Amino acid sequence: MQKRRANNPSRKAMSYRRPSFIALLVVFFIAPSSSAANDFDPYSMNGGLVSAVAGKDFVVVASDTRLTDGYEILTRKHLQSRLWVASGGTHHHSSLVSNDGSVVIPTDERSSCSNTTPSNTDVTSRTINSISPSSIGQSPTIIASAGCSSDCEALKRQIRSEIDSHVHWNYGMRTLTPTGVANLLGQTLYARRGFPFYSFCIVAGLDDCGGVVHVYDAIGSHERVAVACAGTGKEMLQPILDRMFASISTTTRRPDRGGGAREDEDTILENSEEHGLPKLVRDGKAVHATKQRIGLKLQPPVETCVNCSAEEAVALLVRGYRSVAEREIAVGDDVVLCVIRKGRLINGGEKDGPSTMEVFHYPLKKH
Repeated sequence: MQKRRANNPSRKAMSYRRPSFIALLVVFFIAPSSSAANDFDPYSMNGGLVSAVAGKDFVVVASDTRLTDGYEILTRKHLQSRLWVASGGTHHHSSLVSNDGSVVIPTDERSSCSNTTPSNTDVTSRTINSISPSSIGQSPTIIASAGCSSDCEALKRQIRSEIDSHVHWNYGMRTLTPTGVANLLGQTLYARRGFPFYSFCIVAGLDDCGGVVHVYDAIGSHERVAVACAGTGKEMLQPILDRMFASISTTTRRPDRGGGAREDEDTILENSEEHGLPKLVRDGKAVHATKQRIGLKLQPPVETCVNCSAEEAVALLVRGYRSVAEREIAVGDDVVLCVIRKGRLINGGEKDGPSTMEVFHYPLKKH
């Protein structure tokens, strides 16, 4: 029997046909499914350009209101998942913030009549584009997020739930500071690094030292800066704001020595005051290494606040958004800006009033 099986040619043919049959199954069934899996994209970019500016006694957060899907405009009045309050007296300014924490868009029929750029010194006078200032017991921390709208909304609900739980644990007496909210948001985003939220965020708030702004990537890496941008069109808006908020120009003519030889650039940078020139620096926002603290309180290598007033910051942001709206189709319709100011200090270090919050609304190009 063993010899018959070994010498049977039909059995050998069947044994050689089996691998080819399995290969055909792989080609016709497994290969199409793998290509379909490669084409599957769980994310969608719904546009949105968010930014923030930190000042010495204020912070400004801005976002446009256009919601897109490719070349399709879904709505021109979207702010629910773009600007929302993470912590701090939401119930004390219900006219500015809705029940779910999102910032309310100012509604005024007269606001669309003016299309002029606000001046650097007269921004708050345009009351037709702003909600009346609201006094708040504790300065709110605002998160601006752009990217996939559904992911931004899910992230908003998770962060607000975590912070509400923290408030209840402390019997409603305290909430997270802007730095605490920044750490919580970074940990939440990094916990989803395997399948991350398609959300690019900015945290803005006020602490005892002034404005605080943190900018994030999709998996929670963040940095404290003075001017931040995220979302669609940030590659255009960030250099515009950096240039407009820069206070020192680094370009000037090199002076000649007596023999006609030009001094080295580093020597000019160090000894510019001796030549009667303004002091030059390579980066107006850079902090010298000797001024950075070492240890737990190590300061960032760049300045974390701008040297201007809140009115000037609002005017520069509006100019930047209008420049980007001319070139980016996913940015437009309107720009909404939230301005949070600290209560001023009087004798004895006491505040003459609580922090205030204002919401401004300016039109952008409607493509």
